[in-house]
Amino acid sequence: MTDRIKRMQAALKVDKFPFCAEKAKLVIESWKKHEGLPAILSRAHATADYLDHRTIYVDEDELIVGNVASKPMGLEASCWGPFWDDDDLDSILEGNYTISDEDRKTLRSLDSFWDGQDRQMYEWQGRFYDDERMWPFIRSGILCPPWTSKVKGRGSGGAGFGWGLGIGLSFFVPDYGKIVTEGIHKTLDEAKEELRQIRYVDDDSFDKAMYLQAVVIALEAMVRMYHRYGDACLEAAARCAEPKRRAELEQMADTCHWIAEKPSRGFRDAIQNFWFYWMMITHGTVPGGRFDQYMYPFYQKDIAGGVLTDDDVVELIECLRIKIMQFNFVSGNAKQRDKWAGMARWHNFVIGGVDKDGNDASNELSYLILRAADEVRTPQFTITLRVHDKTPEKLIQKALELVKTGLGMPAFVSDKSYIQGLVDQGVPLEEARDYALAGCLDLNLPGKSRINALGMFIVPKVLDITMHNGIMRETGERIGPETGEMKDFASYEDFEAAFKKQLYHFMGMYNEEHNILIRVTRAVNCDVVHSAFAYDGIKCGKDIMDRKMPYENASLLNPVGMISVANSLAAVKKLVFQDQVCTMEELFQAIEADWEGHEELHKRCVAAPKFGNGDDLVDDIAADLYRFWANSCNTFTTVYGVPPRPTGISITAHAPGGSYTCATPDGRHAGDTLPDGVASPAQGTDRKGPTVSLCSAMKINQDPFNAMLLNMKLHPTALGSEDDIHKLGALIRTYLTNGGKHIQFNVVDNETLHKAQEKPQDYRDLVVRVAGYSTYFTLLTKAVQDEIIARTENRLS
Repeated sequence: MTDRIKRMQAALKVDKFPFCAEKAKLVIESWKKHEGLPAILSRAHATADYLDHRTIYVDEDELIVGNVASKPMGLEASCWGPFWDDDDLDSILEGNYTISDEDRKTLRSLDSFWDGQDRQMYEWQGRFYDDERMWPFIRSGILCPPWTSKVKGRGSGGAGFGWGLGIGLSFFVPDYGKIVTEGIHKTLDEAKEELRQIRYVDDDSFDKAMYLQAVVIALEAMVRMYHRYGDACLEAAARCAEPKRRAELEQMADTCHWIAEKPSRGFRDAIQNFWFYWMMITHGTVPGGRFDQYMYPFYQKDIAGGVLTDDDVVELIECLRIKIMQFNFVSGNAKQRDKWAGMARWHNFVIGGVDKDGNDASNELSYLILRAADEVRTPQFTITLRVHDKTPEKLIQKALELVKTGLGMPAFVSDKSYIQGLVDQGVPLEEARDYALAGCLDLNLPGKSRINALGMFIVPKVLDITMHNGIMRETGERIGPETGEMKDFASYEDFEAAFKKQLYHFMGMYNEEHNILIRVTRAVNCDVVHSAFAYDGIKCGKDIMDRKMPYENASLLNPVGMISVANSLAAVKKLVFQDQVCTMEELFQAIEADWEGHEELHKRCVAAPKFGNGDDLVDDIAADLYRFWANSCNTFTTVYGVPPRPTGISITAHAPGGSYTCATPDGRHAGDTLPDGVASPAQGTDRKGPTVSLCSAMKINQDPFNAMLLNMKLHPTALGSEDDIHKLGALIRTYLTNGGKHIQFNVVDNETLHKAQEKPQDYRDLVVRVAGYSTYFTLLTKAVQDEIIARTENRLS
């Protein structure tokens, strides 16, 4: 690590992250100025007004220019709803955040813009939530977190946004190859030419003209901003007395001015192009795509020409890691923040995998990305390695050497499963091989797909409602169909059928909620910066939310806590109907009492078969439930005329989701955190080692799922030798080429985690893998910290 990188990394450590009011103020002023214009034009003007007037500066050491917010390490307040109310804000400020009196006053003065104007997405969504059907579902918490108001939804507060205005497209993998190779001006020129060619002969031509006008407005502003940064670098160079730094600043200025008008010439131009565009579209989660693929031609050219060395390239990648760590994000209300604990962000950079011809695609840059992460051990950006049967052993070993540090990356995903899942949905094989991941591990084709709706569906809450015959026990209201009282189920099959009937009923409402969200996003949050660079983004003449994409996955239905239900159904089958330990009524009474006074039955339920131990009874139930979920998805229809896709991630929704779910037959207490991930065993219940756990997971047909997350915790001694690393590499390769879709690791011991809970100030740099992302352990909620501690500490035999 160079001295420059050491200084830059040290600067990331701040006691408080400041909230900033600049973006919200500039955007709302623009919206007022352009009141009455169609939404797509008013939003384009707001983008331009913000880019033209935002504060820009050049940090002392950086080689990639472009400040995230108006203040160092700042979080720009959102411009898509009022800031947190004072009580909520005060609770946030008790943590790692601060706000100046001036910015707080500014943000409070902007609240009136939202009053009674139907400008928020939540208000638009709330129009469709009828009191008899949809609103009880939205309030129930089956979709986490529960809403408390039709106009406030999951919380209006938010901070930590990039330079553009789009908020509904965080799970979108841009075609970065197009952006870094062509630059932005080519697309701008194409938009101007397409606009010139329009003839107003039908209705669509008017909408297309407005869209193209908006593209031109926004992209011309991007060009101006690139030049602004070039000028800022020149001004900094003029003030700089140190010759080497002055030359760097002049080179950075040349890069900014060049890429504003022309394609990238080399690696420095390309990485700066990447950063500018990434910041245009980012908020909580924007991926890096297949970074080692689209950046590789620039690497090859500069290495061959002697322009850069590998050390130079590593330093630039390390600068990028630090730049992305300067971007911070906090979401809406308290329950939403609990769902995204630890300032969760998902900036997923994919390496390895196959090329379009099926050959191994790893290259020198793949290894340099791992080296940069080893030297700069920040939680972001996260790295995922695509594994196939010909992935070089050396690459897997290098990846595991990084895993051994405890950084929680890279994660490992299966080319076989991801590609097959796409081919099964009609995607040509060559295109399927170019997949990348957004969010934790969500399947996308760069520029050709986008995910807009991905809610956290708490499956054990449906079991809760099933056990109460369709009644929400907290309120006593009926929200599901009558499927029978617990005491009246005469067979396991009857109880399972009742649960599936309830599950299918609520999945249908879940699909409707996603359709509402997508349609409202289309109306309220059009985004031409995303749209222009998507596949056929200029020719089609439509916002990305107003069109069907080549791979249409805008809506994903995502089960959280399914393994808890599988364990619960197994307990019912085993204890009630096979061993006749108790009756259904006795089990129900124990659950209603949260096991108090029923301690012996509780012990039997805890000891009942659990997923992850190779027991066919429970493993087959889990496989059947996931099959039911995937098959049910195919019976619903999205607003784009195709079925929603099944997927499987949890983020940290298993903590708040569990907090309002009753006790369950697997022995879980009311309010306890649910199992993490999707194919992971419930915490502490897998007792036969990692190989057996993975064998259980392989019984699930994972191919139809857009993602399927599996966490595993290893004690540091499990990777104590080179032979241990080889063993783990073989285990990963076997799992991912025989049905598994994803696996990731925490390498940490519980003694360290307990010490970090006791003295967080001494463990600020302790990074853990949560659920598809890494973060600092001390930033997590106590519930999620305890959940990570409760995971089984595996050792390799």
